Amino acid sequence: MLRMRLSHIFERLLLQEILKMGKSRTGRPAKLGDEEALKCVFKVLRTGMQWREVDASVSFVTVFRRFQTWSKNNVFQNAYKRTIEVYRKLIPSKYYCIDSSYVKNKYGQQCVGKNHTDRGRKALKLSLITDQNGVAFSVTTDPGNRPDVTLLLSSLEGMLLNVESLPLYADRGYDSRKNRRICSMHGLQDRIFRRKTKTVRRTNAKRIVVEHSFSWLDKYRRLLMFYEQTPAPFTSFVFLALGHQLCSRFMHDEPSLFFTSQSDANRMTNRL
Repeated sequence: MLRMRLSHIFERLLLQEILKMGKSRTGRPAKLGDEEALKCVFKVLRTGMQWREVDASVSFVTVFRRFQTWSKNNVFQNAYKRTIEVYRKLIPSKYYCIDSSYVKNKYGQQCVGKNHTDRGRKALKLSLITDQNGVAFSVTTDPGNRPDVTLLLSSLEGMLLNVESLPLYADRGYDSRKNRRICSMHGLQDRIFRRKTKTVRRTNAKRIVVEHSFSWLDKYRRLLMFYEQTPAPFTSFVFLALGHQLCSRFMHDEPSLFFTSQSDANRMTNRL
């Protein structure tokens, strides 16, 4: 049985980002509360159900439009960025790992390309840069026909926090002189495996954490395929899944680190 409960800390961070958007001064009063909408969106993420199957007090179209509005205003990305800022203060990063994974295309019309490992079917490529615990610091999307060797620069430019001078581990697909120069430009110690390096357990001992991150994301059925037409809603789902995982694994007993108001911290402690 799937656990359908969104992390209370990450939910509170999302609600704070939603309040920053402000309310519309036109139109009828909203019948759908933000908390109910977040629970419906998380249920879609976890189960992979269609939007029309959402059981809410209003039409599923209202929930879908609310999610689209939050996605356009980067609500999920900003909340996740606040989460990893606190996380890095608690657990400093020791090294970075980078890798990519294919996501099969269903209805996507943008950012898709032929996947040579799947008989030329169209797919989206999801790239992550994680730390030693598999916590993602960069999430980027590219067409499936782009090779990994061309994705390092865009992944580093998509870092949510400042890049620290740490080792960067990558597999043989990222091996090139240009990528090694890019690592030097960003102050990183390149640990990119050479093309002739044999793939054994010892060489993948540190790089395996990024593979664990992809396996954790596969637990959310909405992320198994690219159902959205554009990559922005898909990336929002990814940030929602990553934030829920991070708060559930590392931040479940530290609500006071996120909220300056003592009343909010006490409220979160009581709920936990």
